Amino acid sequence: MSARTVLVALVGLLTALLAGVLLGRALPTAPGGQSVDVGFAHDMSTHHQQAVAMAFDAVQRAPSAEVRQLAVDISSTQTNQVGRMQQLLLVWGQPLTSSAPVMAWMTGTDTHARHLEQLEEGRTMPGMATAAELAELGELEGAEYEVRFLQLVLRHHRGGLEMAQVGAERATTEQVRRLAGAIATSQAGESQLLERYLAERGAQPLPDPVTDPAAEPAAGGAG
Repeated sequence: MSARTVLVALVGLLTALLAGVLLGRALPTAPGGQSVDVGFAHDMSTHHQQAVAMAFDAVQRAPSAEVRQLAVDISSTQTNQVGRMQQLLLVWGQPLTSSAPVMAWMTGTDTHARHLEQLEEGRTMPGMATAAELAELGELEGAEYEVRFLQLVLRHHRGGLEMAQVGAERATTEQVRRLAGAIATSQAGESQLLERYLAERGAQPLPDPVTDPAAEPAAGGAG
């Protein structure tokens, strides 16, 4: 067999293997649809997408340059992370969306138990803004808009941090454990910046009934 024939055969084999990976067929140990890894990729993608939408809006509407820059950073970081999670889902042969109950992969944790008690509040995942909160944000302007944006994103980050910590602890694949750890690190760092910006504006973080069971629901307004 000539070297050219061997090379052609190897290229064909590699192409077939790549196609198999993309279809989830070349990974016999790929996590299944009910796994922590797949559930995390689905739910954290959804969680991130709301933050990206809020950040994209703030890039255009926040009055201060420092908050606009933070919004750019949040949007770029979380868009990249969503892309990585969706890439993993494709490699595993899983759909990019799921009909499974949200956060089922966190069953048995304190975060999940607290969250289930608050589903009636309209917050489908820890820290996420409700439709009413997003509508209110859209009606605000100037300094009021900026403060409410910072409050909503801080609460969003705190919820995402809890999800990422569980993902890093319970995922079975190294890819998800590393990614979840990176998400937890970035969420924690940005949360400190969000807290500082709120303090500089004389504002307090919003209470979250999911991460703080003793908290009362937040009142309207951006004070």
